[in-house]
Amino acid sequence: MTNQQLFITIDWQEQGPMQDDLQRLWKKGRKICTPDDYPRKLTCHNPECDGGGFEIGDRISALLAAGEDSEQNSLICSNAIHKDRNKRCLHTIFYSISCVQPFQRGANRRKIVVEENSD
Repeated sequence: MTNQQLFITIDWQEQGPMQDDLQRLWKKGRKICTPDDYPRKLTCHNPECDGGGFEIGDRISALLAAGEDSEQNSLICSNAIHKDRNKRCLHTIFYSISCVQPFQRGANRRKIVVEENSD
């Protein structure tokens, strides 16, 4: 897929354990961008996570380089791997990336020719 007039849609759901009641915290997000302005990192919403986030930019870059249209996967917070075990973040996101070109009228539009039979 070419990058000309390409739109990238990123949908994600963030989850992680909460300190009280052992419930899950869910955050949902959507971002629409272009190959020139897609995010390199999505923010982690864990209030105890300092400077963490989700490195989505590498995934988008690889998707564009491969010429693929979509990807679904998950990422862990960049603070999940931390030297201090007490500062590790257990939040993850499940994401979907879609690359689409908008419908264009005019030059790229196919002409349909219908021949009538006049017997």
